[in-house]
Amino acid sequence: MLLSLAGRNFFTFREFYVEFSRGMNAITGESGAGKTIFLKALWTAIGFPPPWSGEESGNIEANFSVEDSILKRIGELGIEIGDGNQLLVSVNFTGQRTIYRLNGRMVPRQMIQMLFKDLIEIHSQHSSVALLDSNRHYQILDHALQGERSLEEYRELYEKYSSIKRELDSLVVDPSQIEREKDFLTFEIKEIEQAELKTDEDGLLETRYRKYKNGKFLVQTFRELMDRLKDGDESVYNSLNDILSLITKVESFGYSRWLSHIQLALEELEGLYNLVSEESNGLDIDEEEFRAIEARISLIQGLKRKYGRTVSDILQSCDEFKNKLKSLQELQKREEKLRKEESIYLQKLREVGRVLDGVREKRAIEMARDIRIHLEDLKMKGAELEFRLFQEEEPKFYGTSRVSIMVKTNPGMEFMEIGSVASGGELSRCLLALESTLKDQLEIRTIVFDEVDSGVGQRLGQVVAEKLLEISSKVQSIVITHLPQIASRAERHFAVRKEQFELDTISTIEELSGEKRERELVEMSGLRGEAWKGKNL
Repeated sequence: MLLSLAGRNFFTFREFYVEFSRGMNAITGESGAGKTIFLKALWTAIGFPPPWSGEESGNIEANFSVEDSILKRIGELGIEIGDGNQLLVSVNFTGQRTIYRLNGRMVPRQMIQMLFKDLIEIHSQHSSVALLDSNRHYQILDHALQGERSLEEYRELYEKYSSIKRELDSLVVDPSQIEREKDFLTFEIKEIEQAELKTDEDGLLETRYRKYKNGKFLVQTFRELMDRLKDGDESVYNSLNDILSLITKVESFGYSRWLSHIQLALEELEGLYNLVSEESNGLDIDEEEFRAIEARISLIQGLKRKYGRTVSDILQSCDEFKNKLKSLQELQKREEKLRKEESIYLQKLREVGRVLDGVREKRAIEMARDIRIHLEDLKMKGAELEFRLFQEEEPKFYGTSRVSIMVKTNPGMEFMEIGSVASGGELSRCLLALESTLKDQLEIRTIVFDEVDSGVGQRLGQVVAEKLLEISSKVQSIVITHLPQIASRAERHFAVRKEQFELDTISTIEELSGEKRERELVEMSGLRGEAWKGKNL
């Protein structure tokens, strides 16, 4: 409940302080006096400040009494406010900044909005009306259904259903893409596994390859050397034998000592030839194995170009491909499982949703009957307001059917959604009838009616006043009105005035009582002097 509202340097108000009663509070004043600005101050206190461009700093303070349930909500938001059941919301405007404090502790504006959500309701002719928000019509019916098993069961099922839907959305599974990726991974794994690689195999192969390649070169060189030494037609051995023959011819002429030189050369050549022959015979070159090694190295080099710089890298890539393939297979299995669960919960939601629809329809009939009585009290005989359920294609968080408030203002007319009612007076009375029916069920602690009497007129003023009093018996109400019938029934009456100076306009608000209040009601009624006294307002 709102206990008080105060402000300083807030648009045309230099300073104001208002204490509200628990019941009905009326605010009156001429058009343009500042009633709308005063309402902006209340909007500011619950987290919806207007744009601030003033150079001077300003502030708003609102004091609320709260119940244990609200204190618990504050605790859940992580705010420590000390002992007591009162909350002081302070809003400071400094330049381009708007700072919120709760019991002296700085808090985000959004936290204030969350805190007072569903606790204060402001019905304005120029703003959205919470009760007329089609997205919340289901809540009006559900206020009387707390503890209803089908409602609780539906909420539990929908929470699980939503969790499954979110996980499915996060999977982003494209069956064709996954199949292509699985095929490609299977091919890569098969290609690597068929190679039957061993760790560090590439190093061992390179060593053997160099040995065989060098051995082949040596064998070829040794064969050529043996040909040059002895085996070839033009070998050194044959040349030395020719030289030996020539020396033998001249031996008798005193050149016999040359024979020892040539014989020594032949012996040295024979020794070298034997050495080369032995070395050549010691090199065992298996051409088939050499070609196999070349083919193996070529295979591994091809795999390296695709999967890594070493055999270890290739084998690690193969493990990664297997893990990825396994993940894709598990992903498909998980998706299949989630799809089945989604289907099961969808079926359960529809079954429970049908039960919930039946409960809501029953409650809707009861409420429509009560609302019809209030509409008749408000001089709208023949008007009807009812709740209709429209089947949704798929379950929503509120149910399998959308709840919409439909209104027929006159007999013979078609029902239309309440937000489409053209007449401001009719809309105001529908709203009052709805609030009168819900006054014992809503969690709202304060209702503000901004010119709820718009389009109503003097004749219906007394009727509207009675309904507002009825609502105020259960919920604190603040009524901005132009009708004396309403203002006269309020527990507290405040008047907004304005004074215009050459360069400035100043608004003030004061509580009226006694003669001041009587004078205000006289001026509001349009009557003068003694003519007002005794008039049944």
